Amino acid sequence: MNIDILLFIIFTIPLFIVGFQIERLNEKKVFIIWVSIAILLIITGILIEDNSNNEMRNISYFGSQMLFIFLILQKITRNIYFKIFNRQPQIGKFPKYKIDYVYTFIISIGTMILPILIDAFIFKKFN
Repeated sequence: MNIDILLFIIFTIPLFIVGFQIERLNEKKVFIIWVSIAILLIITGILIEDNSNNEMRNISYFGSQMLFIFLILQKITRNIYFKIFNRQPQIGKFPKYKIDYVYTFIISIGTMILPILIDAFIFKKFN
């Protein structure tokens, strides 16, 4: 197995753990702990990327950013959702309201695409 894919899997494990505890992210202490873990993962991903010999970005570099982006997206979209619908969104297989599918879709797609878009923007802007 390629080391880059293995590192990607290791970097995404906390994302799945947070996904199963998403209701607890409403607690400020829990949210700060997960943001701290996400920042440590980003720093680790940057150090690994900086010491690699590849010209292309490694997939593990993007995987290290996914937890942080998920947490920020979840916080922003949950606050907007709560202001509009005056209730917390439900994430799961069969939510009670169909609009919760849009919330889940935004977080899922955003978590996968934003690391690539942010990197492309930064790379284009500063190189």
